[in-house]
Amino acid sequence: MIVISHQKGWKIINQRSHGLLAAMLAYQYDIDLPNEIMVPTLIAIAEHDDGAAETLQNKNLTEAGAPRNFTIGDEYKKTELKQKLNVMEIATAKSQLNALLTSMHLNFIFGGNKEDNDKKLDTFLKEQEKNRKDILKHLDIDKKYAEHIYRFVEWCDAFSLLICLDKIQQEGRKMEISKSPDGDMNQTFYKAENVITVEPWVFKNDTFKVFYEYKIVEQLKFKSIEEFNDICKQTPVQREEFVFSK
Repeated sequence: MIVISHQKGWKIINQRSHGLLAAMLAYQYDIDLPNEIMVPTLIAIAEHDDGAAETLQNKNLTEAGAPRNFTIGDEYKKTELKQKLNVMEIATAKSQLNALLTSMHLNFIFGGNKEDNDKKLDTFLKEQEKNRKDILKHLDIDKKYAEHIYRFVEWCDAFSLLICLDKIQQEGRKMEISKSPDGDMNQTFYKAENVITVEPWVFKNDTFKVFYEYKIVEQLKFKSIEEFNDICKQTPVQREEFVFSK
């Protein structure tokens, strides 16, 4: 769950909405992938954070009862194993390529946390390592090609997060996004209010629109995750729109 302090309370963005924005960026990206690769990849980008009801996860409230942004503290790296299993089950039910890319993403996020001494997580990650090897063999996909596709996934994911977290600099100040599928480092900045550009330009069209949805929750703290969930259900959905322009 993405949480940003707002003048009226909290701006809440679901990970699913962030994933949809990432898929919009991927759809516009000028990359040469065949249909049987591109479509499962778009789905993996859109759904890589699915598998859990975010407003019903206890970790999404701080000890003080405030909504917790997923980057605060170590909680976001200690996502319940159930969520990881759920997202892998969803991906595997669609296709082996979806399973491969989702597994690579989970390894990218959680694979470096050796200091956590989480035996269940370690077992899960080892199982996924074997799973990825089996899928590569089954699909007859070269590991370097799989890494190329995953860099595409990660780039879109990283860019979407920059937008949702409101990290892109104002007044034309450039900031790095991530390494592109070809290994180049792209930069982004605002050309005008809610008008974003990228250097070098990597998209098929010179201009296009994207959006994410969010809610403004005015209550500052909650007695329980159930109360937070109820308030979120009653809060109207709003939309933040952006224009990408070369």
